[in-house]
Amino acid sequence: MAQNLEIYTNIEDQKYAKDTILIYKIFDICIICIKDGVSVSQEYCQFKKGVIDHIVVYTDENMNDGKISQLLRGSSTLKIDKSNCYDNPDIKVVFSEKGFLFQARFNNCESKFNDTMTMFALSLAYREKMEYYLNLTSSIIDEENYHDVIDIKKDFYVFNLKYFFSNPVHYNYQQKHAIWKIIFQYYDILEQHQELKIQIENLVDILHIEQNQEEDKKEKIKENKRKKSK
Repeated sequence: MAQNLEIYTNIEDQKYAKDTILIYKIFDICIICIKDGVSVSQEYCQFKKGVIDHIVVYTDENMNDGKISQLLRGSSTLKIDKSNCYDNPDIKVVFSEKGFLFQARFNNCESKFNDTMTMFALSLAYREKMEYYLNLTSSIIDEENYHDVIDIKKDFYVFNLKYFFSNPVHYNYQQKHAIWKIIFQYYDILEQHQELKIQIENLVDILHIEQNQEEDKKEKIKENKRKKSK
């Protein structure tokens, strides 16, 4: 995925401190990351994508599960286990529906945090892309305009071939690979993808049925004309 990822940041100016804004541009999706609660107007950002309402916490404090849950969910209801937590001697990463917490247990873990942030941004981009396609298919169903589905299917398959990978991390990077596996499963990315694929295929089937029905109508009209001409 490296060739499909661009990361932009702001320079220091009168309004914002340096590196307080990060923009992850992944295929055609842009994710804006705003550090330390900085408020950014759309005019300031090069990309007009709306800010995703997620929280990311970097800390070297040894927190218990209750405090982590309060930070990520605002309550003590977040269950932390192997399904949403990577727990290693050097770092601990906990994911929730609203974001993740990265706990550094040694110094110089910033690069690992940045890698985790990039993978999380990728998951957001995948999820937004799935939502985009689902909205397209829903509009087709509502408007009963099935002829557009072939173009959507083609675009979806091109996207799959170019960008969609269940494992975009090289196996040599075992820690990143393990964290991505948690992200991919916890946020049900594959399930969303499969659901979308089935929905598009169902729409294609409907289109073929409609085309066949239209052909049958034309044949009946031709047959009736032949009968009348005799």
